[in-house]
Formats: sequence, structure tokens, C-alpha cells
Amino acid sequence: MTGLDAHDELVTAERHQRLSVWAGFGFAPVFLVGFAIVAGFIPPPSPGLDAAAVAHLFAENRARIRAGIWIACAAAPLLAFYVAALSHQLRRIAGPSSPLVTAQTVAGSCLILEFLFPQLAWQTAAYRAERDAATIQMLNDLAWLPFVGIVGTAMVQMLIVALIVLQDRRPEPLLPRWSAYLNVWAALGVASGSLVVFFKDGPLAWNGLLAWYLLCVSFFVWMVAMTRLMLRAGRRVEAEAGVASTVTADAGEGLRAR
Repeated sequence: MTGLDAHDELVTAERHQRLSVWAGFGFAPVFLVGFAIVAGFIPPPSPGLDAAAVAHLFAENRARIRAGIWIACAAAPLLAFYVAALSHQLRRIAGPSSPLVTAQTVAGSCLILEFLFPQLAWQTAAYRAERDAATIQMLNDLAWLPFVGIVGTAMVQMLIVALIVLQDRRPEPLLPRWSAYLNVWAALGVASGSLVVFFKDGPLAWNGLLAWYLLCVSFFVWMVAMTRLMLRAGRRVEAEAGVASTVTADAGEGLRAR
């Protein structure tokens, strides 16, 4: 493969990278429309509600819950593009065969299922109007507890990103070193969600300040920051490849001139 062919291949890869980053980031607005605006699940209902109150919530809002969660389910697969784009950049630091990059890919892929399965539990709770209140409450618990509480895969993903970034020994790392500490902060920020199984009220309940709001802010800040950094890294690699291909072409012209 000639230098120009390699450059063209890299340019195509970077176009796919940008497309993947934006498609993955598109998860956030689509999910928020479905989950918050249509379904009305932000702020979350209190885990302290009794069975009758939970059943009333679903009875009064059955149509909007079903439509909103349907939209949110459609958003979740977009995260696959985001994980792929992140893996693409991490391989440029750790190498194409790095097990750490593979682990990040697997952990990030699990996040898709961690959005989908709770949403299916909410859909099940809203599916039949004749369900008894205790069953609806159980299904609601079965959705909220893992939705907020399963944070281990996101933490592993973020900590792997931090480790790989810190191992980049170039004078100007592909992803800046401060992004490693951002990933550690985000991992700690979502960690409190794991404690929702122990609380029905207070800051560590599934609607609490730490378990819910800190988790959401940490994840959103992480997505915004990593989106910007991945796009910048892609532009840098493309620019460096352009310079290299120009040098190669000039060298070829010089040899032909001789």
C-alpha cells in the first residue's frame, strides 16, 4: 500500500470515527426526550411510594410511559457507536491488540443492556392495566434498582480509559492527561448509584442527590468531554497524516525528477 493509499484509508476511517462519535452522542438528547419529557421519569418517583401510589402513577400515565420508554429504548443502541469510537482512539495509544481496549469495549457494550433491560421492565409494568398494585410496584423496583444501581461496568470503562491515557508517553498525548483524571472523577461520581439497594429515601435512594443527580451529572460531563476530545484527536491524526502524505509525495516527485 502506498503512502497516498494509506492516507486515503485513514481519512475514511476518521470520517467514520466522527460519524460514530456524533451518532453515539445522539443517544443523550434522544434518551432525554423519551425518558424525561415523554415518560416523565425525571425527577424519578420516590422509592418510598407504596404499591397503590406506584400503581396509580402507571395507571394515570400509561400511554406516555409506554411511548417515552419506547423512544428511550431506541436511543440505547446508539451507545454502540460511542464505544466503537472510543475504542478506535484508545487503540492508537495502547496498540491494536491491547486487552485493555477489548475490556473497555466489552464494558461499554454492557452499558447498552443496562439501559434496555430496566426499560423493558417499565414497559411490562405499563403493558396490562389489570395487573395488581404489588406486581406493578415490583416491576418498578426491578427497573429502577438496576437502572441506577448497576454502575460497575461504567466505572471499569472509565478507569480503563484513564489508565490507557496515562500510559501515552508521547510529548503531546493523543488524549490530554487531564482527561485521565476526569475519567477517574466520573467513575467515582457514578459509584454512589451502587448503594440504592440499601435506601428508600435520602441522598442515596434512587431519586437522591448522590445516587441519581451526581450520577447523571458525572455521566453527562464525561460524555461531553470525551466527545470533544475524540473529535479533536481525530482531526489531529488526520492532519498529521496529511503532512506525512505530502512529504511522501514530494519525495516521490524528487526521485522521479532524478
